Amino acid sequence: MSKKMRNDYILTIKAETRPGLLHLASGIIERKLIRIHSCSLAATDIHNIVLISIEITAGESELASLALKLENIIEVLSVEVKRYEETLCLRAAYFKMDRAFLDTPKVSILNKYSAVIVNWYPDAFLAAKYGSDAAIRNLYNELDGPYLLGFSQTGLIADSKLIGEDESSVIHRLAA
Repeated sequence: MSKKMRNDYILTIKAETRPGLLHLASGIIERKLIRIHSCSLAATDIHNIVLISIEITAGESELASLALKLENIIEVLSVEVKRYEETLCLRAAYFKMDRAFLDTPKVSILNKYSAVIVNWYPDAFLAAKYGSDAAIRNLYNELDGPYLLGFSQTGLIADSKLIGEDESSVIHRLAA
């Protein structure tokens, strides 16, 4: 018995916004027992149009039927599926650090990775890094230790054309 080959994919969904849309889309994915690694929904500069980015691990055979089911949601304008490694994917990450870290030689690591301090606490500070998974992972590995008090990161945002040639008439209709 051979194992199905599973890869990481990014689903980019362009849709008219409505309450429950993200729940509906993620429910379709989870009913197929596909693991969601991250999911984000963001408004666009086009009124009532949102961009949903979902990172999943799935078999190639599952993708066609999944994309079709997602496209059957009334509000969905399009679903784009790309392999993770073929897509520019960025995240924001936050590192809560003990203030004593600032007195160590390792403080230059923040500069090396273009991390910025975004908030101060009495005994700690919050550094932020925007970038690829690899860049965030590398920074995390260098900061890991007694001065790292906490870490979190956002879902990814994938580079995607907001309006394709085939969608421009739909977008104009919605904007009117």
